[in-house]
Amino acid sequence: MQQVAYKYSNSWQEQVELPVVEPRARKSVKTRNSNQYRKLIVKCGFFLFAYAVLLVFLCAKSASLGYDIERLNKDISKLTTANHRLEYQIARYSSLSRIEKIAATELGMQKADLHNSIAVKVQPKPVQVASSRKETTNLSEKPLYKIYTSLSHLAQNSL
Repeated sequence: MQQVAYKYSNSWQEQVELPVVEPRARKSVKTRNSNQYRKLIVKCGFFLFAYAVLLVFLCAKSASLGYDIERLNKDISKLTTANHRLEYQIARYSSLSRIEKIAATELGMQKADLHNSIAVKVQPKPVQVASSRKETTNLSEKPLYKIYTSLSHLAQNSL
């Protein structure tokens, strides 16, 4: 029932013109039809790219470390051969035959003859021990005096 549309007056025939109300226009908001799957695919693609770059970096780093290890192994083998060479030279220079040869040629030494021996008689000379008039009470001087007297006694007996 629309009572607004009619004017209640004497004449029922007369129609009231109502202002035309235009229907409200809807606000047209353009929304982007963003595909959620597209965003997910882009994120996964970026993640896979970063992962691939990381893998390539790690492979290159491990390869360079492998080359460094090989270089160090070659250095170790060179140093071990040089060490063995030095040990051989030390053994060769310290051999008895070489020392005997140097002693005979450069130093003029001769090999001892076991059949001929020379005895030298040495005239014993008496050793005078200094006597002290005062008695020493110092403990550090008494052991030295005892050692000295025993050594001089041994020297006189061995001659």
